[in-house]
Amino acid sequence: MRLNAVILLLAVSVSLCRCSNNNEAAELFGNMTYFIGNKNDSEAVSLSNGKYYKQFYWDVYYDHRYVYGDFNHDGLKDAAVIIVVNYGGGNMNSYVLAFLINDGKKLVHRSSRELDVWAMINSLREENGKVLVDMYIHQTGDCNAGPTKRVRNIYEYSGQDFFEG
Repeated sequence: MRLNAVILLLAVSVSLCRCSNNNEAAELFGNMTYFIGNKNDSEAVSLSNGKYYKQFYWDVYYDHRYVYGDFNHDGLKDAAVIIVVNYGGGNMNSYVLAFLINDGKKLVHRSSRELDVWAMINSLREENGKVLVDMYIHQTGDCNAGPTKRVRNIYEYSGQDFFEG
């Protein structure tokens, strides 16, 4: 009986810690400024409570997926997060990996890579200063909502501001 109580207490503690971390991440990443567009034409959008909406133009939201790491190898904790961008084209949501680099005071969106329209992301993790994304993306013959090609891509921060997607 005593062992069961300890296991239950540990499970509750781990669960509460996870919620706290996820809530902190949602507060931080859901209220940041991201650059949307491409390397030649990007616009800053500031999310509020995880969302940004500009009628007939942008619909952007934080997807509650993130990973921490030192992506520019300067010894400071950076982050990579998934944001979803709809460019005003109905339900064509594009999944984007955003690199948030620590400038010594705060995290700043410095680079992004488009993953796929309607990507199905299985996992996001950091390894040796790179981001590994396990996901399903579209291949010829797939419908919009049903990507079937499983890929495990590695993304690296290039050290330059570069916005794609």
